[in-house]
Amino acid sequence: MTYLSILPHLPNLTKQMNLKLLITILAVSLLSFLLQFWQPELLYIREAVSQGEVWRIFTSQLVHTNWPHYLLNISSVWLFALLFYTTINFKTFTINLFLLVVAVGLCLHLWEPTILWYAGLSGAIYGLYLIGAYSALKSNDYLIGVGTAVLIIGKVSYDHWFGPLQDNSALIEARVVTEAHEYGVMAALVLIFSDAAYRHIREKLSN
Repeated sequence: MTYLSILPHLPNLTKQMNLKLLITILAVSLLSFLLQFWQPELLYIREAVSQGEVWRIFTSQLVHTNWPHYLLNISSVWLFALLFYTTINFKTFTINLFLLVVAVGLCLHLWEPTILWYAGLSGAIYGLYLIGAYSALKSNDYLIGVGTAVLIIGKVSYDHWFGPLQDNSALIEARVVTEAHEYGVMAALVLIFSDAAYRHIREKLSN
C-alpha cells in the first residue's frame, strides 16, 4: 500500500493508526522528558564511563543538552511515526531503537576518544529512519523508502565531508556530533543486511 492510496481515507485515519507504535513513542517521549531533570547524572561523560558508570552509554541518548535539543529530536521521532506507521510495528521500533542506542553509544566510547561528553538521540534517530525506509521498501512503497534512504545517507555523507548542512550548535548549546549520526546509519545498515540475509536463508531452507 502506498501513502498516496491512503489519502482518500484520511477521515478514517485514526482507525488505521498503529496505536501500539504511537503509545510506544509517547512513552519514549515522556521518559526522555522526565530524565532530562536528572541530565547531569545520565549524560555520557568519558571519564565517568571509564570509572565504571557504564549506564551512561545508554542513558546519554535519552537526555539532551537543553530543551530545544529535546524538542528537535522528539519531533523527529514523531515525524518517523507519521511516515512509517503503516509499515513498521511497535516491536520492530522498540528492538531497533534499543540496538541503535547501544551501538551508537558503544561506537562513540570505543572509537571517538576526543569526544569527552555527549547527549542526545539523533544518532539512533538517523538509524531509525533507515530502518523505516527498509520497512517501506518491503511493503513496496518505493517513494517513501527510496526517498528517505537517499535523504538520510546523502545528508550524513555531506555532513561528513563538508561539515553540518545545518549547524544547530547555537540552538543546542553544543557541537553537533555528526559522528553519532554516522554510527547510527552504519548500525542500521548492519541490522538491515542481517534481516535481509536471515529472510533469504529462511526462504532458501523452506524451498
